[in-house]
Amino acid sequence: MGIPSYFSYIVKNHPNIIKRYLKDSLLVDNLYLDCNSIIYDCVHKTDFSKMESLLVTKTYGPIIASVIQKIEAYMALILPKKRVFIAFDGVAPVAKLQQQRERRYKAAFTADMNKQIFKEKAADPWNTAAITPGTDFMRELNLRINEHFTNTEAKRDEYGLDIEILVSTTDEAGEGEHKLFQYIRENPEVHGSETTVIYGLDADLIMLSINHLPICPQIYLFRETPHFIQSIDSSLEPDADYFLDIPELAKIITESMSQQDADSNTIFPPAVNRVYDYIFICFFLGNDFMPHFPAINIRTGGVDKVINSYKATVGQSAKDVLTDGTTIYWKNVRKFVEHMELLEDEYFRAENKLRAKRERNFMPDDTPERKYAKFEALPTQDRELEKYINPDKDYWQIRYYKALFQIDIDDERRRQISLNYLQGLEWTMKYYTRGCPDWRWCYQHHYPPLLQDLIKFIPVFDTTFVKEQPLNPVAPLTQLCYVLPLKSLGFLPPKLYHKLLREHPEWYSAKCDYIWAYCRYFWESHVELPEIDIAELEQYIDEIIGGSHVS
Repeated sequence: MGIPSYFSYIVKNHPNIIKRYLKDSLLVDNLYLDCNSIIYDCVHKTDFSKMESLLVTKTYGPIIASVIQKIEAYMALILPKKRVFIAFDGVAPVAKLQQQRERRYKAAFTADMNKQIFKEKAADPWNTAAITPGTDFMRELNLRINEHFTNTEAKRDEYGLDIEILVSTTDEAGEGEHKLFQYIRENPEVHGSETTVIYGLDADLIMLSINHLPICPQIYLFRETPHFIQSIDSSLEPDADYFLDIPELAKIITESMSQQDADSNTIFPPAVNRVYDYIFICFFLGNDFMPHFPAINIRTGGVDKVINSYKATVGQSAKDVLTDGTTIYWKNVRKFVEHMELLEDEYFRAENKLRAKRERNFMPDDTPERKYAKFEALPTQDRELEKYINPDKDYWQIRYYKALFQIDIDDERRRQISLNYLQGLEWTMKYYTRGCPDWRWCYQHHYPPLLQDLIKFIPVFDTTFVKEQPLNPVAPLTQLCYVLPLKSLGFLPPKLYHKLLREHPEWYSAKCDYIWAYCRYFWESHVELPEIDIAELEQYIDEIIGGSHVS
């Protein structure tokens, strides 16, 4: 998922980094695939009406065969000379579980709305919540993928390639893309001189690729061109293949981040430090672990806003950086945030004005398609909370916390929220550069603190907000119990499923409130879900299933 709309921003503002892929145009040593998106693609392209049986388990075989076929097609297209790494998402850090849980609840609600609007009476033929570690489907997928891509001489001959094939299924903890980059970090001598192509174009992959350029200087992202890319840049052909030139993007970023005069003899920080700083300031635009600041929205110039604040502060210096990729220099972060904080009121009022204008756009609902489009655009049509906050009236800051945090703000709560956010900045940086520092940490709110509050708690000295913790991921069954909505709990073992519904129905309420203040589309909204304490959940599962579920 990553930063909302970041890929669209990149294509619109830096079209030269999107290059047509031809087999002779790029000689590739390594092809690394983040494969979960492939599963979703295969499910969406499956014609379930032609299947002999819609019994869920009977659909597994064709979908898995399609996934394998797709992976092989990418291998045949890219023709890597040395190795292929096939990675699927294992259990995720708790910080990501929050997002996964919300996403699955929204998917279930959206499916219900889809049926109501289009008058569809048949149940969905396939529940994509099955694409979660620990389900029968993923266990079957793991088995088939391992069997099919076992790295034997016979298998190498079958592909006509003398390559090494690495596989990491859902049995191994960690998100697919982070497994790929962990492998790159662990093998710098290999990647320093080889050309590596990563399959996928999510914002996370873009940021991770930029971040790892010092280790892997020839790294490119590849994905077939869907129609939404063509809608951003009409010169792109929807049926052609393109790759994203990461070294070129890094060069553009470096140039945009510095105030250095072309004729100046001043020695500025190495380009890599500017790239690290770029990644860091983009955290303020939101990602899978942290919410974006409503005043800094990527769709309304958010990237330019953070870059301009950077250039006006840290970017002016011949020696200052926000981070060297390992350490965050908080006194410099303070300078950067201080500049944005001074503009926060102005940014909020401008955002409010733009959203009020969009609200006035008439959206007809005379057809099912238009009615569904209106549902998707709910956040711009129903702005009750935003109107209550109203940054054009005094004391709007108090109303911000009242509406979006459901609290009467005071100094102690400002401190708690701000420190949790600062933890998130450090946690995310470490996750991108070194791997997950703490599998149990998470940001506890749907919205960030106001910048004018955050600035009060940014230290002027070096400190650490997140201490490295031993590897301690949740078990797949714990993740399933945590992220699945009520209608998907059938993926659990029957004994656990029935006891959960009987003894903890409050964890799986089908009636949830959705908060969409400062969102563009319904799928970006936040879900007010019942709190589930992970430690309590783990203990509960142990009592029913036993400790064996941990493996």
